[in-house]
Amino acid sequence: MSFTVPVSFDCSLPLVHLFNSFNPNLMKNFLVTLCLLATVTASAQLTARSIKKTGSNEDIGFYEFKPPNYDPSIKYPMIIFLHGYGERGNGTTQLSRVLNNGLAKNIASGNTMTFTWNGKTESFVVLMPQLNESNYSYWQNWYIDEMLKYGKANFSIDTNRIFLTGLSMGGGGTWVYSALSEANGRKFAAIATSCGACQAIDWCNIAKAELPMWSFHAEDDNSAAPVSCTKGAVSNIRSCPPKVDPYMTIWPTGGHSIWDRVYDVGHTNQYPNVYEWFLGQSRALPVNRRPIANAGPDVTISTTKATVNLSAVYSKDEDGKLVLFLWRKVSGPSAGSLTGAESTTGVAKLQNLTLPGTYVYELKAVDDRADWSTDQVVITVVSGAAPNIPPVTEAGPDQEVIIPEADLNGASSYDPDGTVVSYRWTKIDGPAVYSLSNAGVPSPKISNLLIGDYKFELETTDNLGATTKDTVVVKSTSIVLPIKLKLFAASASGKGTQLNWTTAEETGDEQFIIEASNDGKQYIAVYTTYSKGKIAERNYNWFHANGQSFYRLKIVSGGKPMYSKIIPVRRDLLSNDVEWFPNPVQQTLWVSVNNQERGRLNVRILSMDGRLVKQSQYSKQQDQLLADIDTRDLHTGIYLVAITGENGWREIRKIVKK
Repeated sequence: MSFTVPVSFDCSLPLVHLFNSFNPNLMKNFLVTLCLLATVTASAQLTARSIKKTGSNEDIGFYEFKPPNYDPSIKYPMIIFLHGYGERGNGTTQLSRVLNNGLAKNIASGNTMTFTWNGKTESFVVLMPQLNESNYSYWQNWYIDEMLKYGKANFSIDTNRIFLTGLSMGGGGTWVYSALSEANGRKFAAIATSCGACQAIDWCNIAKAELPMWSFHAEDDNSAAPVSCTKGAVSNIRSCPPKVDPYMTIWPTGGHSIWDRVYDVGHTNQYPNVYEWFLGQSRALPVNRRPIANAGPDVTISTTKATVNLSAVYSKDEDGKLVLFLWRKVSGPSAGSLTGAESTTGVAKLQNLTLPGTYVYELKAVDDRADWSTDQVVITVVSGAAPNIPPVTEAGPDQEVIIPEADLNGASSYDPDGTVVSYRWTKIDGPAVYSLSNAGVPSPKISNLLIGDYKFELETTDNLGATTKDTVVVKSTSIVLPIKLKLFAASASGKGTQLNWTTAEETGDEQFIIEASNDGKQYIAVYTTYSKGKIAERNYNWFHANGQSFYRLKIVSGGKPMYSKIIPVRRDLLSNDVEWFPNPVQQTLWVSVNNQERGRLNVRILSMDGRLVKQSQYSKQQDQLLADIDTRDLHTGIYLVAITGENGWREIRKIVKK
């Protein structure tokens, strides 16, 4: 990688004064600093700064890192990095020592501190102070105070996502500042330490602050900061006890110099890495509940079959969603090949298990907050015949619906040692009135529901005839009204939302209420209007200036309510942009087109070999079109989605069907 534009270097002293005052050795240090800085991308800036301690004449030398294409209209997450004992200096001519290790070394080597988590790419502002070696042998809390003050005053910072991290002495400094008081701990969204030095502090302040913590160490660290420092810190916090359980990663070897592992910008040493984990944390969000990984039941197979299907279907996240699954081999004979080790579905396949023995595989289930847990499955491979393993039937979670229809989902069912060859849905309890679209597919639709609790049973059969069952409860609170809702649409328009709906067979006493939400869960009424009398068909529209992310229409007729389906509104689309979401998709695929195209749009779903699987047409009469495609009849796999306009305009994307 090559860069042509140097980054800036700016101290409190004029640059010419620095050159005039340097002796040859200091000049060499300064040039080394410039060489290090020149490796940062042209659009990012690593800049040396110096400020005064508040109420004092004492100088603080530090580096600030400004992300690529910094935009003050965007709120950025911020990291404060505390170096180790060997990187202390005078804050000016010795400031380059800060760049020797860890996070700072990554920046000096050209990393732009830009990472993607849960589909969103963001960059960090980073501040890296240098501890004055003439005055101090350990970090002073006011250094962090000054960095917090400077970052908030000079950058557009998301104050709910400020992070503190450090190595060795800096790890100890991270602990000391965060545990000084509960208020100090609440200044950060998360902290991370590498080989932190032992501290005698009130660890319960970190627990009280509900502060996520991830600490790293090596078992063979024989320095003045041994592994017992990290183990003791985690143990002390857990004894409080905390609402947020701290993470601890202990490597068997590595000594005291594990910085490159801890601050790895890729996934060689941990996935998610520490930066992705930071992006998943926010003070604006409630305390996250750790997901529960479930690697499935233990399995016994024969060497003649030599194949096992792995699934994370029983894993769950009670307060969010699971976004990443990672499988890895823990122990066992040398045989076996794993496909699907990393996925968003948790489905993987083990093949070539030709050697008898006991194999152990671990599943890591990661949620949208970059939080995770692990579980293991034991696979016993025998030389002789092994009994058939029945399928694992998963009828999906119980659900409550406020409209007279619902989607059943048994697509996560699987057979550990074969394939599921048939599905059968049966209503076993509940009101007599309902309609089932197709009892023999994994994910049928039920409709015409009355008020009450419906219980449906799913039976799956594997390729050797074994069957298992599971049930799901659908609680319906819907009421069928005489009025018919033919259309309800919502689309982004600037910072607002344009809403349109069409009704048929109004009785004249209807009330229409637009409800909006930012999270898709909690809705509030934002607009109310009334029917203008009996009519065969009527169109309504309203513009919501304060646009939100989700909308639904509530119709009240004869005192009885009915709800439309929920419409998501995307506001992160650029002009001439096309997006398909969600991806992976389980049920409804939304296609959002925002460009100048007009007329008929053709949307086709193709198999990877180019075979047409599904096709829909839409009429586009304005800049934005938001169309929904039902994918429940698609088998699990990878597909191509092609959208074409009348004038030859075309876009093709890849989607994953769960």
